Amino acid sequence: MTELLIVMAFLTVLSVEDIRWKEVHLSLLVSFFAGGCIYFLIVRQFSVDEFFGGIVSGAVVLLFSLYTKGALGSADGIVFTSTGAFLGLYDNLRLLLISTFMAGVGGLVAAVIFKRKGGNQMPLIPFITAGAAVLIGIRL
Repeated sequence: MTELLIVMAFLTVLSVEDIRWKEVHLSLLVSFFAGGCIYFLIVRQFSVDEFFGGIVSGAVVLLFSLYTKGALGSADGIVFTSTGAFLGLYDNLRLLLISTFMAGVGGLVAAVIFKRKGGNQMPLIPFITAGAAVLIGIRL
């Protein structure tokens, strides 16, 4: 549970940056990832395989971002890589699925209610933050 609270703190700061400036500072992303690695080395809350699986699951999102030439922000991939270091493979995949679903609902609301066109970009990190809040709720 502690790892989810740390993740929420990082994601909240990143969400504010993503909403306000539509970009995220690399130093925060590196700190987030390094924090996840250090936390794992200290706490060892799951196996090494699950740790690397969590990182790889986020790296796949990062590679998808690079493949689509920015349709999905590279910061989003780094965020999922960082959450993977904190949460491990299974919880990171849960977070990825919940966040993607919530972003889809958010996009639908933006399109239907606010009449936004398909070419408009919207920040994903706030939806990742909301997904982490759902994971916290599930664990309680």
